[in-house]
Amino acid sequence: MSYLSDILEQPDVIGSVVEHYKDNDVWQLLADIPQGKYQQVVLTGMGSSYYALFPTWLYLNRQGIPAIHIEASELVHYVLEMLTEKTLLVVVSQSGESIEIQRLVKAVNNQITTVSVTNTQDNLLASHSHVSLCTNAGQEVPVATKTYTSSLALLHLLVRSLTGYLKPQDYADLANVAELMTHLLNNRQNWLDSLVAHLQPAFFFSLLGRGPAIASAMTGALLLREAARLNGVGLSGGQFRHGPMEAVSPDAGVILFANQGRTSELSQRLAVDIASHDARVVLIGQEAAGSSVVSLPLPKVDEYLNPILEIVVMQLLAARFAENAGIVPGEFRWSGKVIKEE
Repeated sequence: MSYLSDILEQPDVIGSVVEHYKDNDVWQLLADIPQGKYQQVVLTGMGSSYYALFPTWLYLNRQGIPAIHIEASELVHYVLEMLTEKTLLVVVSQSGESIEIQRLVKAVNNQITTVSVTNTQDNLLASHSHVSLCTNAGQEVPVATKTYTSSLALLHLLVRSLTGYLKPQDYADLANVAELMTHLLNNRQNWLDSLVAHLQPAFFFSLLGRGPAIASAMTGALLLREAARLNGVGLSGGQFRHGPMEAVSPDAGVILFANQGRTSELSQRLAVDIASHDARVVLIGQEAAGSSVVSLPLPKVDEYLNPILEIVVMQLLAARFAENAGIVPGEFRWSGKVIKEE
C-alpha cells in the first residue's frame, strides 16, 4: 500500500461503487422519507470529507432544498441547536471515528435522522445512522485519495436520490468518469512533467475554484500540505480579487480549476489576469487563453462530476512535489489517519 497505488486504484473503486449501488435497496429507504418532513438538510464533516460536500450543498440549494454546509467541529460546539426533528443530517467521515464525529453522534443521540457516508460499515457513525452508505474503498495511507473520490461519487448518487432525479444514466455517467480517470492516470507522463516544471519554483500556492470546483481547490490545497508539506491555500475564485490578489508575485504558484460550467469564462479571465502579474499559473479543465498560462484540458463531464477528475491532477502533483523534496507522501509526522484529539 502506498500513496501512488491508492491513486491508481481509484477508477476500480468508483466502478465498484457504481456496481454496488445500482438498483440498491438503500435508495428506496431514502425515497420512503415522507415529503415535507424535513425543512433543511445539514451537511457536515471534517477535512476532505467536509470539502467533498461542496457540490452536494450547491446542488441541493439549486433544486430548492435548503441545505447548510458546516464543519462538524463548529456544529458541535456552536450551533447544535439548528438540528431539530425537521432536519436531515448528512455526515461524511472516512473512518466514522474522528473525535468531532464521536462528539456529534453522542450529542445527536439517535434523535436526528442521519445519513452517513463512511468507508466501512464497522464504525461508530455508520452504526448510529438511519441510512448508512459505504464506499468500501479499502485501506489507504493517511492522505485521502480513493476514499475521497469514492465519497464524491456516492454523494452524487445520494443527492440525485434526495432530489428525486436518480436515474440509470447517473450510474452510466459515473462509470464513464471512472474510464476517463483511467485514461488520465495512464497518460500522466504526457502532461505531469510540464505542470511540475512550471510550478516547482513557487514557494506558495493558491488553489482557486468556483461552484463544485471549490471542493477541488480546498482539497487540493490540503493535499499539498499533507503529502508534500507545501504551503498552500484553497479559495473560491470569486474571493481572490478581494485582497489575495495582492500576494501575487513571481514566487507564487496559482492553480485554477476552470470547471466547464456557468463560470468557466470567469475562471479563464482570472487566470490570464494573474499570469499578467508574473505568477506561475496552471489552468485545469480547459485550454488556457493566455500564452503564459499552462493548461491541462479535461474531458467534458457533468459540472458536478468534474471534481472527481480535477482532484486526480492534484494528487499526482503532490506526489511529484513530495518525490522531488525527498518526502514519502502519506507518512505523517504530527498526526494520523483518524484524528482522536481536538
